[in-house]
Amino acid sequence: MKVALYARVSTDDKEQNPETQLLALRNFCQDAGWEIHQEYIDYARAKDYKHREAWQKLQKDARQHKFKVVLVFRLDRAFRSVRECVNLVEDWFDRGIRFKSVAEDVIDTTTAQGRFILQIMAAIAELESSIIGDRVAAGMARAKAEGKHIGRRLLDVSVISIYDTLREYSSAGLAAKKLGCSRAYIYRELAKFGTSPRDVIEGRWKPPARPRKSQPARLKTSQKSG
Repeated sequence: MKVALYARVSTDDKEQNPETQLLALRNFCQDAGWEIHQEYIDYARAKDYKHREAWQKLQKDARQHKFKVVLVFRLDRAFRSVRECVNLVEDWFDRGIRFKSVAEDVIDTTTAQGRFILQIMAAIAELESSIIGDRVAAGMARAKAEGKHIGRRLLDVSVISIYDTLREYSSAGLAAKKLGCSRAYIYRELAKFGTSPRDVIEGRWKPPARPRKSQPARLKTSQKSG
């Protein structure tokens, strides 16, 4: 049975060496009589998916059914949360790929007991998600009852202010920072007039004429004839 070995060490700890994990994984495969398809090794934090290229390659190879088992030393080497672990392992199981953690021996979908443990983990993760959702809903209800605004901060930035700031700073990013809004907000507001920040900066568009301030009426004084 072909097996994919995955090892990861964090860039925060220079003392870590993936060989420590790989040695245990190789020995396990040898004892089980499993064939190693490939060793996937990452040097990155768990949340840093951009630089976990080996992890991305492993998932791609899993979709192409290049191996039958994914073997890791510990769960935290592969996943950042229980929910992520459950979702991905269930997806692999549907594809006919099993998962096993050497350190957490009960996490083993090659056995009926291991699959049962995974179902318990899924139930716990679902309960945790539900509890968090209830807390968020209760907090929003309390804030609403207290008359507080819920959701994104309401913006009141006129297109004239956007125009003036863009002309001054010649950058949508700097203008957004100055106005206290996002670049996307500036683009959306200008799009309502069929224009863009670049058109404003390069002088190809001007906002509608500003309303003139009404001047107080002057009283006409009649000159008396002498």
